[in-house]
Amino acid sequence: MESTDQQPKERIKFTQILLSFVLPVLISGIVRALGIYIFVSPNHFAPGGINGAAVLLEYAIGWNSGWFLLMLNVPLFFLAFFLLGKKEAILSTLSMLLTSGLLIVFDHIPNFPKFFDPVGNEPVAYGLLGAVAGGIFLGIALAVMLRCCGTAGGTAIPASIVNKKWKFLSVSWMTSLLDAVVVFASFFVYYSPAGFAVNLTPVLLALVSLFVTSKTCDVIIDGFKVAYKFEIITTHPEEIAREIMERTHHGATMMRATGMYSHEEHDVLVCIIRKRQIAEVQRIIKSYPGTFAFFTPTSEVYGKFLK
Repeated sequence: MESTDQQPKERIKFTQILLSFVLPVLISGIVRALGIYIFVSPNHFAPGGINGAAVLLEYAIGWNSGWFLLMLNVPLFFLAFFLLGKKEAILSTLSMLLTSGLLIVFDHIPNFPKFFDPVGNEPVAYGLLGAVAGGIFLGIALAVMLRCCGTAGGTAIPASIVNKKWKFLSVSWMTSLLDAVVVFASFFVYYSPAGFAVNLTPVLLALVSLFVTSKTCDVIIDGFKVAYKFEIITTHPEEIAREIMERTHHGATMMRATGMYSHEEHDVLVCIIRKRQIAEVQRIIKSYPGTFAFFTPTSEVYGKFLK
């Protein structure tokens, strides 16, 4: 009897490990490698961080960026393993190792796709599209690793170590600083005697890529179920709640609250709506004089959101 009970538990545990750790490492490693190889490297810009440093070294020396990614991440792994956390170090490094290996393998696949202007008539236009697409791929990889283990490795590792010693230097600020150093270095690595404006192009493409990466990561981390929470203090709770439910098809919750200035009791309505329904709720509120309300964004709405 114990053996039959044990088997489902083991299957559940294996599934949890697969979904929580193995799958995120595979997805982040593969997506990052595709983004770098197809969109970033061919268009000659560095998206910041360790990935950007590897791309710069590939352009300057000529070796595949996978080798440089490997060389840069091995010492960072040991730093993270002993100074931060073992699980975070192992998972982020496995993802980077997969990316490194795939970048090297892609070079040996005939006719593997690369997005760039082969004729050279519109390199900036192709570069801009490559920066956007590459930013999306890198943003997906970053978000998957952040959800998996709370860190994406790379420049976040030295930033976290510095933060442990000097708390006033935040991890995000230090990571942004290190990204900026790589982007600034690209100005000189991709130097062209054709003129200052041409030299500035890789920097601008890198900034576009970093922006798209950040926004893509935010969307995935915050969730696609982004909504807004209205809190309405009113003397007409029944009427407002009825109109909200009829017009938006979302429910409302009523609570009692006491004003600390007047010490009077009021009814408070709380409702969660979609962004496109903000104006509708505002119109409802304005039709009831003396009603006070405010709304704030919320994310990852769980439960029965739609009626």
